[in-house]
Amino acid sequence: MRERALTFGPAELVAILTEPDPGRALDGAPAFVTLNSGILHRCGASRIYVQIARALADEGFLSLRFDFSGIGDSEVRPGSIPITERFIQEAREAMDYVQSAAGIDTFILGGLCSGADGAFWTSLEDERVTGVWQIDAFCYRTAEYRVRRYGPKLLKPSAWIHSVRARLPDGEMDERDEEQFVRPEYRRVFPPKEEVASGLSRLVDRGVELFFFFTGGIEEYNYAEQHFDTFPQLAGRAEVLHIPECTHTVTGLDHQERLMHDLVRWAGRFAPSSGSVPAG
Repeated sequence: MRERALTFGPAELVAILTEPDPGRALDGAPAFVTLNSGILHRCGASRIYVQIARALADEGFLSLRFDFSGIGDSEVRPGSIPITERFIQEAREAMDYVQSAAGIDTFILGGLCSGADGAFWTSLEDERVTGVWQIDAFCYRTAEYRVRRYGPKLLKPSAWIHSVRARLPDGEMDERDEEQFVRPEYRRVFPPKEEVASGLSRLVDRGVELFFFFTGGIEEYNYAEQHFDTFPQLAGRAEVLHIPECTHTVTGLDHQERLMHDLVRWAGRFAPSSGSVPAG
């Protein structure tokens, strides 16, 4: 395995290219491109992107992880374009670089959280993408989700008391209650479910392979089959891994190992000699 730092594209985005040893490289296999999560740089949360790139190199896959403009070591890009468009543009520039430098013309995009979002949007715009893996992708609550989340609370008097007290006017809550019930928090904005459903259908129809990993750190997901219940078109066409004990940033070493094991196994379907492997 060899790793080297480089810059690419008009904005000279900073990247790390991880290449397999020549004897292990898979001729004709797609390259992996990994996208930033939020303001985290190319190492990823808990250095998970580094670990994934090296595990993939051991299996013969080349990968590129880079910093979007204005994140990590990449400079701010001149001009102003919407963030979704910038993600797509710069992800495509990353693929252009790999295609020019390594002669690879198919790609697998992935990432955590907003990196997962960027992989989804880019895959819809660029048919060089043949696979997408996402950690805590867009997801939506189902009837079973609500039963699992709220059902147990219906039988707990303390839950009813807390619910009522949380809705009292501000003047009727003491400082402890205010801290407990109305603490502000950042929430990621999901697009309408119908928009995501349409996009996933397009990817499935195009034959794009899909791998989803949902952690216990995303409030909108609470059981293994939820993604299939939300998007029935994925049944038999995608893999879903759900570890409810896992944090959103995959801090547990055992959870990191499980993710890499399943992701590398899934990547094996892109090895030229392996043929197509049914989704499980």
